[in-house]
Amino acid sequence: MRLLPLIIVCLALSACGFQLRGEASLPQAMNDTWLDTPDDNTAFVRELSLLLRANGVSISSTQQPGAAQLRILSERMRRDALTISGRARVREFVLGFEVDFELRDPDGEVLIERETLRMSRDYSFDEQEILAATREEEFLRDEMRRSMAARMLRRLEAL
Repeated sequence: MRLLPLIIVCLALSACGFQLRGEASLPQAMNDTWLDTPDDNTAFVRELSLLLRANGVSISSTQQPGAAQLRILSERMRRDALTISGRARVREFVLGFEVDFELRDPDGEVLIERETLRMSRDYSFDEQEILAATREEEFLRDEMRRSMAARMLRRLEAL
């Protein structure tokens, strides 16, 4: 009787399609992939490369015969004022991150046409706590890069 609640929870989770994240099932065409980016040294590109390698993709920085092409056309991080106080001071900011990409198979056929992934996060800003606000923004930028890389991996997996 003590195990009954645990069994019910396990059955409910399995019935709804819940599963722990494991290795992504990327298309076979991506086994060898040329990661074509304007800048190979951005934090987002490094994070994406790590995720792809962790999922069995062999990454090259130059075009190789028989390699798919994952082209990162652009990545943009922006910060905009979200709310302004009655004294014309910014109280909240919103960070936006956009990545434009496309995927071609080894024969050059387009698998994913140019697509844009977007995400945003907002945070409070207190000019009395400028150091804390700056650190929070840095933390959010890092978290957004990791989340965007994971999101792109899920999009590639959807093929």
